[in-house]
Amino acid sequence: MTKQQLANNNASMSSSGRAGQPDALSCLPASFVTRGVRTPFTTKSLRYARVLIGQSGRTLVSLPGLSGGLGTYEMPLETLREVFDLSVHDRMLFDRLITLEKFTPEVVREHARAVAVTGVGGVALARAGITGNKEEKAARELGQLTLLYQALRQLGGNDVQDMKREDLLTMEGQIRARKALNRFAASAGLENDSIIDTLGEWSVLSAPVGLGIEGCEGPLRLLALGLQKLAGDVEEWSISEQSDFRFMATRVINAASATNDHAVRLLRKIDLWNNELGKVLKDWSKARDDLQKDIGRLWWVLDGWQELIDLWRSRPGHDRVRQREIVEEIASFAPVLPIEELEKLEYEFWVDVRVNQMLWASELRKLGSGEIDADMVDRLERFRRQSA
Repeated sequence: MTKQQLANNNASMSSSGRAGQPDALSCLPASFVTRGVRTPFTTKSLRYARVLIGQSGRTLVSLPGLSGGLGTYEMPLETLREVFDLSVHDRMLFDRLITLEKFTPEVVREHARAVAVTGVGGVALARAGITGNKEEKAARELGQLTLLYQALRQLGGNDVQDMKREDLLTMEGQIRARKALNRFAASAGLENDSIIDTLGEWSVLSAPVGLGIEGCEGPLRLLALGLQKLAGDVEEWSISEQSDFRFMATRVINAASATNDHAVRLLRKIDLWNNELGKVLKDWSKARDDLQKDIGRLWWVLDGWQELIDLWRSRPGHDRVRQREIVEEIASFAPVLPIEELEKLEYEFWVDVRVNQMLWASELRKLGSGEIDADMVDRLERFRRQSA
């Protein structure tokens, strides 16, 4: 029986189960928090680990697809160093994570980037981190300037309509902009310079998203674009593939596209604020809370995809066997959206994705996550029993 036939049988079983069992969604995470945050360890066995706070309040690490059919392990984070032979990079990252009381994708990314740039994870990882920091800093600064210019155009009146964005880099331009925005502040009953201060706070808060203008895109906007490109690339790649891998590639395409749809809706919602600058600036406290909520949710929606996009980008150009292995890996470990993020009409789709993932993960043998000995299996079982 082929993988496609097995997957179809599984999907059929899950569909019939949904008709009679109210817990058919149990294969999906209930929330982003219970799904956990993707944690970029470099140790092979931990490459798809996630950290989360368990129901008891204890910090756990979730290890999906470990050694093929062993399933998903959840074990106390503090036991990680006792079970696995961690790389120097992972020990440094572990030492940072163990001190955290709250885990979000943004916070974990910040700590992972700080470890990466030290070079302990290798030259490539350090170079990527350093380059990423420079590019994000440049986009953040240009975005701040652009946001100020947009506010000036919308709110500054006729006296400043002749100004260009580059004029804000000069002392004369900054004085003109401040005077114009202070006039708006006075008309809105706000304090002088409050508009400038609010725009500065806004640009910092929205930096992970940035603006939909070339050079101003934040990492989340770029990640959403990368997700869209991944779906397109894999679709083109799959055209000449045999049925098993074409079926698997379709699941990658659909999961990436469905996730991107959620991300794009949030991006559009966030971008709407830029078209209503006056309204936002008059009631910044409320707008700030809404903006924080939407950006935070976008972090969660896209969490875990960057590593898979990078994996696809690293594929060898002419090694079809390795390309198939990469597609299989992405299909098996693509992040699944939790129930709290989904509409009811999306349930069946994501259950089908997860059912197929459990099938494929149990068949993987080449990821390196299966390279664990019997002693480690015993230790994992012991720690899982202790944490149960």
